[in-house]
Amino acid sequence: MAATNVPPQHGANGAHAKNGATKNTAFTGFAPSFGLNVNVSSNGGGRGGGQQRGGTAAAGGSGGSHFILGEPEFNSTEDVRNYCNHVRALMVQAAIELAMAAKILEARLSQAQALPGDNPVQGRMRARRVGRKLKKAADGATAAAKSAVGTYGAFQREYADLMRPRPQRTATTNPFKY
Repeated sequence: MAATNVPPQHGANGAHAKNGATKNTAFTGFAPSFGLNVNVSSNGGGRGGGQQRGGTAAAGGSGGSHFILGEPEFNSTEDVRNYCNHVRALMVQAAIELAMAAKILEARLSQAQALPGDNPVQGRMRARRVGRKLKKAADGATAAAKSAVGTYGAFQREYADLMRPRPQRTATTNPFKY
């Protein structure tokens, strides 16, 4: 059976407006969608911890990396630095998006219709409790970014003597004498 490429149908990706359809729910109105964009690239030719090596499915290969940041190859100091920098950049972006989504969700839920017998303060408190979970996720992403920076700092501290270039001794060639 041959696979065919079918373009997405109208409205399949959610980018199109709903054609005047109204629902009788408490959650109609402004509801933005968030996505996480990850761009991993390296400046060096063939180096970098965040660079995917080998064939990928999109390039016609037989697979690829299951990691967002690429296969973690720690063969040099530059690989460790690049990987930690990519983790930091990804987590900072994720933390910003999660914190913003938490604020938007909290604001949206606080505007929802109150339950029968509820006062407005209770509705805002419920919205804050729900938004707190996304805020905790943002705090976790911030902690991951800090830990990535700390990882490279610890690597430099613990392996500084191995990273420092050492003077090379010249090989002495004394011929064997009887």
